[in-house]
Amino acid sequence: MKTYEGKTVDEVVQLACQDLGITPDQLNYEIIEEKRGLFSKKVIIECYTESMVQDFLENYIRKILSDMEFTVETVSYIQNERIYCNINTDNNSILIGKNGVILRALNFIAKNAVQNQFKKRIEISIDINGYKENRYKKVSSMAKRLGKQVLRSKVAVKLDPLPADERKVIHQVISEMGHLKTESQGEGKNRFITISYVE
Repeated sequence: MKTYEGKTVDEVVQLACQDLGITPDQLNYEIIEEKRGLFSKKVIIECYTESMVQDFLENYIRKILSDMEFTVETVSYIQNERIYCNINTDNNSILIGKNGVILRALNFIAKNAVQNQFKKRIEISIDINGYKENRYKKVSSMAKRLGKQVLRSKVAVKLDPLPADERKVIHQVISEMGHLKTESQGEGKNRFITISYVE
């Protein structure tokens, strides 16, 4: 986060954009102080860009993992207003954990760190050596297979409990199939999806 001061919001935004070498639509800012006196005006903004969030996320991940004595390579990119960070380490399986449980914990910690730093909910996704991407492909093909089964039999199918991000993939796939609906039930790690036929 960077802070800039000027007499009007427009002036401060222009100043920030010039300093950061960006256009106003690339700047995320919040007015933290605004004074309008008879003889003086003052506006202070706190601002950031997506690339600042990207740098923070990469540095944060590198620090956590190097403190745990992992050798880390990170590659990050921005797509559809979400920041993706793919990690490759000297021992990927330890950081993924059983069924991706450690990777989900790492995502949770990093999301909170980003939110605390930039005071805003920013969509991020951390992956380790393409694990999540491959997992999403498997979940997606499973959803299509089960969806076709429900379309043929018209009998609802109850899936095993899945993490929230994988349930989201199933909801998206089934929503595109027609005559099917999904419903999440249960609490916490026992939350599961039912796929049902609808006329």
